[in-house]
Amino acid sequence: MYPQPNIGVAGQAYNNYRTNVGRSDNTIQWDQRIDWNLSQRDQAYARYSYAHEIIQHGLPLGPILDGSGFGGESDTNLSQNFMLSETHIFSPTLTNEFRFGYNWIASKYLQPNANNNTLAGSLGLGGVPNLGPGLGGLPLGYFDGAIGVNQWGSVGTQDEAQNVYQILDNVTKAIGNHSLKAGVSFQALRVFDRYAAAPLGQYFYNGQFTAKVGSSITTGAGTADFLADSMHQADIYTSPRINDAQWYDSVYVQDDWKITHRLTLNLGVRYDYYQPYKENAGNQANFISTGNLGIGTGTGIYQLPSRSRNQDLGAPFLAALAKDNVTVQYVDNERLANPQTTNFAPRIGFAFSLDPKTVIRAGYGIFYGGLQSQGNTNLGTNFPWSNDVYLYAPNCETGNCPSLASEDVNLENGLSAKTSVGLQNFVSNPGLHGIDPNVKTPYTMSYNMSVQRAITNNLAATVSYVGNGSRHLSLYCDPNTIRGLFAPGVSTQQYMPFPDLSGIGIIHFGGISNYNALQAKLEMRTSHGLSFLTTYTWAHALDDTSDAGGLSTAIGDRNMALIPYNQEYTNSPYDIRQRVTLNGNYQLPFGRGRRFLNNSGWTDELVGGWSTSLTFAAQTGTPFTVSPSISTANGGSARAILVRDPFAKGGTPDTVNNPSLTSCPTEVRTKANWYNPCSFANPLPGNLITGSNIVTNQQAAIAYLGGRSNLIYGPGYNAVNMSLFKNFTIFREQFLQFRADAFNLLNHPTWANPSNQGIGPQGGQITSEKFFQNNTPDARFLQLSLKYSF
Repeated sequence: MYPQPNIGVAGQAYNNYRTNVGRSDNTIQWDQRIDWNLSQRDQAYARYSYAHEIIQHGLPLGPILDGSGFGGESDTNLSQNFMLSETHIFSPTLTNEFRFGYNWIASKYLQPNANNNTLAGSLGLGGVPNLGPGLGGLPLGYFDGAIGVNQWGSVGTQDEAQNVYQILDNVTKAIGNHSLKAGVSFQALRVFDRYAAAPLGQYFYNGQFTAKVGSSITTGAGTADFLADSMHQADIYTSPRINDAQWYDSVYVQDDWKITHRLTLNLGVRYDYYQPYKENAGNQANFISTGNLGIGTGTGIYQLPSRSRNQDLGAPFLAALAKDNVTVQYVDNERLANPQTTNFAPRIGFAFSLDPKTVIRAGYGIFYGGLQSQGNTNLGTNFPWSNDVYLYAPNCETGNCPSLASEDVNLENGLSAKTSVGLQNFVSNPGLHGIDPNVKTPYTMSYNMSVQRAITNNLAATVSYVGNGSRHLSLYCDPNTIRGLFAPGVSTQQYMPFPDLSGIGIIHFGGISNYNALQAKLEMRTSHGLSFLTTYTWAHALDDTSDAGGLSTAIGDRNMALIPYNQEYTNSPYDIRQRVTLNGNYQLPFGRGRRFLNNSGWTDELVGGWSTSLTFAAQTGTPFTVSPSISTANGGSARAILVRDPFAKGGTPDTVNNPSLTSCPTEVRTKANWYNPCSFANPLPGNLITGSNIVTNQQAAIAYLGGRSNLIYGPGYNAVNMSLFKNFTIFREQFLQFRADAFNLLNHPTWANPSNQGIGPQGGQITSEKFFQNNTPDARFLQLSLKYSF
């Protein structure tokens, strides 16, 4: 089944196979809508949208051996949306709107032969579990340092689905100078996920069993070990099926009160209820730390729903929990967390007309943001539903170097000799997930004030202050972090609060963020063929909790026990201090109905009716963190310490603190040196901590770990896009539009943040362009197009 060499000379045993792996990507989608005026008092409409993407990947080793990556062969994404709306007019002052919505999404990433559970056995691969539809095929065979052979088999699969039902109703009533609105919303959310990283097992061959004994060079090969059926490592993962369900309900009331013809007041309040999710089969658990998080002295609770009492947790796991002072607790609350029930959100705003040309507006409101995902932290991925087993060959002794085959782990038997007693009986420092048992719903306080002034009948200017502050943002912390810093290379497992457990990811609702901005806008409505909008923003965003995607930890690589969150309050990774934009359209003054050359039909066809548009955007860069150039303490990643202006050129290097740096750049803000590495100092080197000594003092820890993150800003961005277009009338209202578009017209390069963010000789070096939403560099792009409208 394995392909023969197709390049190279005869007998060449490496770099001898090349294939172009095809990929097909088909999307079927449509939208349809029907409007129905039932009567003068009732209007209704229904909408249905459908999108189905089907992707088939070619397989480098063919339809059986596969050899591709995760997901392998088939990716399907199916989404559907339905909405029904009905509006009833009871009277000229009273209306009601009812809506029902449904969203459904299903995604699958399947390996080849995903529904074939007999294939492995037909090839002589024994002990491969039969896990049912979607999890068939072959285990993975991996050759470490192989010559001429790639991995065979499949890496894993994933199956996701989600559906949301929503019912809404809004009532509007006008009473005198009051416009009252009230409404309710009920959402039922259902989410299914099955992530199978290695459900059929993985076999690893590294060449150690066919190597020449005592040789100082590499002589063995993973392929030779494979032919000898001698693997050095194997593993297998469970693939839990997670079915989560929760409700999100809300109600609001609002009054728009026109006190006078110059003053309008907006008053309202909203209530939101976010229910923690439950796993419908009860297959989830929560880890709750109860304190005493010293070295080996942690205490905690492993909490499960009452209906999981018969779930076999396995004697080794129970022993590990008992040894680490963690008690098992069964509770009637199947969600294992209590919701916050005080989510009242007031809203207040006003608009006041100083004179016919000037308006002042202001507003304040609280907005609850729900319970967002933190990645793979679902309580359904806890032990025993989620587990992995790693098996290693016994240690070699002189004259005797047994492989896993000595323990009946081989291609004929798979892992069955070791796993037949149940994966729950294999436990080695398991990692766990948890959530604060008393949820605090994240919320944002938003506030603004603006002054708008009409300069002419077509030109208006607005100056605004806009701000917000968020609280109870979710942080991903680890109560099993060691409570100190150790010398580099020291194994710290024994110093953890729970030494027989691994990392414990807890979602804690304690993060904060703030944003403040001065915003200015100048807008011109179309006059003499010209319209434009130009804006300027001067802003600052700070937080202790997010990355650019908003789902990462605050200080994931820092020692949370020593560096509290308030010490990590710093510039947001997405912080952009200044931004200017211009969007303009101009109808060229030539041709029929315009100022010049308006009398000739031929002239109108050639130069008349043309329009042009232009957009310009410029902004400052985003911040990043500079790393030290020394061996740092074990127990937390360190940061370089800023000692002077990072964009001041020249200087004298401190070769005592930073021996690797022998000179300072004479220019900065260049590709070679965006910043000056001489402007930074190393924190204390970790090797000052000797033996089993431990640093637990907070101030001393900061000296070893350095200062705040995101202090240096990278290159900014600016670009001009331009279009030229004209409509050619065909028949009545039908026309053909020709347009020429230029993106990044000036071909201005946009550099990424430095790839070398250290303080060594190449510190601050930029080696790549910035990547944008389409994941391609923003080079100049020209396109010509025709569009027919009818």
